[in-house]
Amino acid sequence: MRLFLLLISSIILFTTGPLPAQKAGRGCGTIPEFNDWLVYFQQNPAAFPRSPKTLYVPLAVHIVGTDEGKGFIPDHEVLDAFCTLNQDYEAANIRFFLSGPFRHIRNSQYFEHDYGKGIEMMQAYNLPNAVNCYIVGDAAGNCGYAFYTLGVVLDKSCMEETSHTWAHEIGHFLSLPHTFHGWESFSHDFSQPAPTAVNGRPAELADGSNCLVAGDGFCDTPADYLNYRWACQGNGMSAQVQKDPHGRAFRSDGSLLMSYAMDECANRFSERQIDALRANLEGPRAGLLPEQPPLPPMGNAPAAPLSPEQDQLITNVSSLALSWLPVPNAEGYIVQLNLLSTLGEEIPFTMYHSTEPAIEIDGLLSERSWRWRVRPYNRFDGCASFSEAFSFSTGNFISNTKEQASLGEFRLHPNPLPAGAPVKVEFELPYAFNLQLTIYTSTGQPVRHQPLDARYGHNEASVPTTGLPAGLYWLGIEHTGGRKFQKIIVQ
Repeated sequence: MRLFLLLISSIILFTTGPLPAQKAGRGCGTIPEFNDWLVYFQQNPAAFPRSPKTLYVPLAVHIVGTDEGKGFIPDHEVLDAFCTLNQDYEAANIRFFLSGPFRHIRNSQYFEHDYGKGIEMMQAYNLPNAVNCYIVGDAAGNCGYAFYTLGVVLDKSCMEETSHTWAHEIGHFLSLPHTFHGWESFSHDFSQPAPTAVNGRPAELADGSNCLVAGDGFCDTPADYLNYRWACQGNGMSAQVQKDPHGRAFRSDGSLLMSYAMDECANRFSERQIDALRANLEGPRAGLLPEQPPLPPMGNAPAAPLSPEQDQLITNVSSLALSWLPVPNAEGYIVQLNLLSTLGEEIPFTMYHSTEPAIEIDGLLSERSWRWRVRPYNRFDGCASFSEAFSFSTGNFISNTKEQASLGEFRLHPNPLPAGAPVKVEFELPYAFNLQLTIYTSTGQPVRHQPLDARYGHNEASVPTTGLPAGLYWLGIEHTGGRKFQKIIVQ
C-alpha cells in the first residue's frame, strides 16, 4: 500500500537543465513583480529573526498522465528527486515530507497544458495544508513554473536525480525571485553596458551599492543579468561577462539555485534567501507547518530477501509471495519485478507498492527466469537505494493429463489488427488435447486467458482484444508438450 499520504498575482516560470535540446532552447516567462510580503521582508529584516528549529513542510505530489493512463513518471524517480530537494534545502534547516500518497491524475489536457489549464488543474486538485506539486509531460513549454497562491508544476523530463528544478520552483512558491529579476524576457547585448532600468526596475550595479532596490533585492546575491540557461566555468562563475550601467564588468554566480545556471553549477541559497524562505514559512505560510514530530530516519541496511530464496525454483503455482527483511522505520516499499527475456529483448521492471515487507504477485509465467528488487521509503526519506536484484525461476504451471504432443507453427491474422478486433489463431495438432491461449503485454503481464479443448487436425480460435491499448503484445499457446509465442500488434 502506498503512503496516505485566487487568481495569481504573478506567474513564475523556470527552465532547467541538463536538458534535451528541444527543452534547452525554450523561453522563460516571468512577470517582473515582487511579492508584497517579500518587499516588506527586505525593508524590515530586523522584524524577522531566524529561528533555530527545523521547519517541516508537507508536499502533496500529483503525478499526471494521459487519459489512457500513459506517461506517468515512475514513483521511484519522484523519490530520487524528492531526495535531491531535501538535500538542496538542508542548509536552510527546512525538511519536506510527503503529506500523503502520490495522487495519479489521468487527464491529457493537464498532462500537456498551457497556463490556463495549469491553473484549472490546480484549482481542481489542490489539497489543503500542503505545497501542491504537479509532475506533468509538458509544463506549458517549460521545465516548471510556480504560482505563489496555488502551487508548483514540474515537467517530468526535468526531474532527474541531479536536477534542481523542484528546489528552484519551491523557492519561487516561498517568495524568492530569480537572481536576475527584472531581466526576464529582456533582450540585451551583454558586450554593452546595461540600461539603468530594466522592465521598470533598476539594474543592479556590480558593486552592489543599490542591491536593496535592484535585481532580486538580496544584497548577498551578486548582480546577475543572465536570463537564459548558462554553463558555469570551473570557478562556478559565468563565462559571459556583463557590464553594469557604469560599464563595470562582472560575471554571474552559478552556485545560486535561483539563477539560471545549469544544474551542475547550482547548489545553494544565500543566507538572506534562507532568511526569506524561513520567514515566509513561519509568517504567511505558517498554516503549512505541522505539529507532529518527524519520523526517525530509516535504517541504512538494504532490504534483504526472505522468500523465495536466491535462485529458487517455484513449481505448481502461478502466484507467489515475495518477502524481505523489514527496514526500520520504513512506511512503504517499492517492489520491482522483471521477467528475464528469452526473446532477445529488454523487458522493463513492473512496479508494485506495499506497506508490509511482503507482497503477493499474481499471473506469473511458467518456465521463466525472474529478478526482483526492493526500495524502502517513508514520508520524510526518499533517499534509500534499491536492493540488489534477487533471482528465482518458475516451473511448468499448466497441468494436463492427456498425452503430451508437440505444437507446430501457428498463424495469426489479421496482424497488425485494429483496436478491439479479435485475433484469429489457426494451427494443426497430431492429437486432441487441452491448450491455453494467453495474450501478454510486452513486459510479460497476462491480459487475456482463454482455455481451448483442441482437436486432432486443423483448429481455429478467436481471442478478443477489446479494451487493450494500442501496442505490442505476445500471444502464447501453452500446453504440457510445450509453448509457442508470436508477436501481435494492436493498432
